Amino acid sequence: PLEADLDGLQFGEVDQAELKRLFDFLEFRTLYDRLQEALNTLQQVPVAPVDAEPLDPLVTIIETPADAAALLHSLAAGGPEPVSLAGGWESAREKLPLEGIALVTDRERGEVAWIGAELLDVAEVTAAVAALVGPGGRPVSGHGLKGLMRSLLGRGIDVTTLALDTRIAAYLLDPAESRYLLAELLPRYTRFELATDEASARGQLDFEGTAGQAIAHKAAAEALAAAHLADALTDALDAQGLSKLNAEVEVPLVRVLAHMERMGVQVDRAELERLNREMATEANTLTKQIWEAAGREFNVNSTLQLRQVLYDELGLVPQKKTKTGYSTDAASLEKLAGQHEVIDHLLRYREVEKLRSTYGDGLLGEVADDGRIHATFNQTVARTGRLSSEEPNLHNIPVRSEMGRAFRRCFVAAPGYELLIADYNQIELRCIAHLADDPGLVEAFTERRDIHNATASRVFGVEPSAVTIEQRSKAKMVSYGLAYGMEAYGLGQRLNIPTDEAVQILEAYFTAFPAVRDYMDRTVIEARKKGYTETLMGRRRYIPELTSSNFRIRQAGERQAMNAGIQGLAADIFKVSLVDLDRALEAQRARSRVVLQVHDEVILEVPPEEHNLAAELVPRIMAEAFPLDVPLEVNLSFGPTWAAAKG
Repeated sequence: PLEADLDGLQFGEVDQAELKRLFDFLEFRTLYDRLQEALNTLQQVPVAPVDAEPLDPLVTIIETPADAAALLHSLAAGGPEPVSLAGGWESAREKLPLEGIALVTDRERGEVAWIGAELLDVAEVTAAVAALVGPGGRPVSGHGLKGLMRSLLGRGIDVTTLALDTRIAAYLLDPAESRYLLAELLPRYTRFELATDEASARGQLDFEGTAGQAIAHKAAAEALAAAHLADALTDALDAQGLSKLNAEVEVPLVRVLAHMERMGVQVDRAELERLNREMATEANTLTKQIWEAAGREFNVNSTLQLRQVLYDELGLVPQKKTKTGYSTDAASLEKLAGQHEVIDHLLRYREVEKLRSTYGDGLLGEVADDGRIHATFNQTVARTGRLSSEEPNLHNIPVRSEMGRAFRRCFVAAPGYELLIADYNQIELRCIAHLADDPGLVEAFTERRDIHNATASRVFGVEPSAVTIEQRSKAKMVSYGLAYGMEAYGLGQRLNIPTDEAVQILEAYFTAFPAVRDYMDRTVIEARKKGYTETLMGRRRYIPELTSSNFRIRQAGERQAMNAGIQGLAADIFKVSLVDLDRALEAQRARSRVVLQVHDEVILEVPPEEHNLAAELVPRIMAEAFPLDVPLEVNLSFGPTWAAAKG
């Protein structure tokens, strides 16, 4: 029986605005277009799509310090709603001098005030900004505010009231995006779009156009766009259970990273220059050795010339063919190692030249006038939640080669300080033990055994005292490989063993630790059902590859699903520890400061009188960041340089 008649099943009216809002929220952009075609067919009358309304701010330029201070004090005395801010820069590079700030004074009417940098430098205005955004001030929001916060620190203004960063909120909602531009987010979540014609600006701006006016209008549009995005993104965070992660971890971390970037890390420029010269000399020597071994001079950086020398003239057997010819990449050359002396010289040359160009010249170019490198740390790049580094990428400084490790000698403590290096010991493996709840792994970590020795003992069926170095190395590779979704083929490549042997080792591992396999299988099944994985703190990672018709793409999706929870939990723990550590140092009124973060390491500058305080506080805070079924252990070391501390 149906509780409906045919008349009640007639096609009704379509709420286009609500339809677009829903599809934008679900990111069904292609489906929205297809649905419009279907609706037009069903209704026999074209359904007009909802056009976004151009967001055109009404900009008021504040001209005197008194007016600026009055406006800021008025905003500070306002209600509990966040004030939306945006910084103005001459270009997209936020390391350039700040040109001013835009503040939304009335969101519904689109009114935005612009305070130029010349006013920000006036004492009464600086104090008024600090009262607005500092302790006891009004909540603030904006899009990608870390750059503005870092710049304001240079004026003695510490933004402590950040309530929402719309770029980070958008990242949490979908970490797979490559960029989080206001122009793309605004029409997706609201009825607005950024006006493309900056000359349409209203109000006191006379767009006959100086660069300063264009900067003011761009910043005003960004502040207003973030203000309109805030409610929609807040609702979306609530709906997906991400509000706590955003408010307690990601938002407080913005300020921590702003302080780190502002502080930077001290560099021994003379040592860096000496190392650069040393590598340049070795690269020249290696080039001559390559020429001598090849029997003639040629451009060693030319793939075409190198291919001709290796395969046509010297008769070496090619290992791999690409669309343009036989490959001369590192993997191909490594397989030719030992067949001709030119290969060994080439491999060494490439290592030295890459280090010289990337880290020798690269790092020298990033040393600021204060003798420190001020890298940028990103919260919205890695899908797993990990932080990344750029300008320069300090996360990629190599540590496996001796010359690579030599670069760590160039990172030093500031005068009157020493470096403290604290890093989590095997955090991914501890996350695996906790998530899988495997008794064998939990017991080994709880009893503080050598985890790789304990793993090898169980995998290879020998007593711990009988485990060989080779067996321990293989067990270590399996353990870390699982954290990154490595399968038998990848394990075989890493260990330089046949894939069949790698399969046997993996099977032995899962036999020894069956709960780990159960966790991996369960994670993939759940991710396939939901479309995403979720960490214990609620961080989501969407994996559309799991539904691909292509087997290899599906396999890649399964590997992503297996490691997302592990990597995501490790990332969450590290972020919590950074936030907690910063708060603890502030509570102690300590002079010690965090200057660098690299993977699972945090590096602080510590004055001698706080050595004991830091030695007790740092590992305790980091170990208590998140309750696991196994202890979180932190390695601690001090030294005048990064290299000396790490040993």
